[in-house]
Amino acid sequence: MPRTQHPALATPLETVKLQFKTWRETRKHRCPIPDELWEAATGLSDQYSVHRIAKVLGVNHTTLKDRIATRKAMENTEPQACFLELPAPPVSECSIEMENRHGEKMRMHFAGEVSLDLLALSQNFWTRES
Repeated sequence: MPRTQHPALATPLETVKLQFKTWRETRKHRCPIPDELWEAATGLSDQYSVHRIAKVLGVNHTTLKDRIATRKAMENTEPQACFLELPAPPVSECSIEMENRHGEKMRMHFAGEVSLDLLALSQNFWTRES
């Protein structure tokens, strides 16, 4: 007598196998396997061998292996931070107000091009002792 298993107790591999079965029964002739099914299949690689997944799902072993390798490479890639320096827009007028930890305030107002080193001036204001 065949063993039946409750759907809630199905293993991940059996669940994906059912998804492939449903797709195969409803697909149009010779259409490629959808990306969602490939993602489900490659997601099983942490629990099952490539050989077992390919055999149970009825997919090409080499294609599955390549897709798993691509997925793992993408998971291990950390986004790279980059710094993009933008040219300062021409400013006709600018006001800067600062208050340091001693409560002292500095207000600067500039019109036209500024030839001062504003960073050095600001750092001097922030770090000076009263």
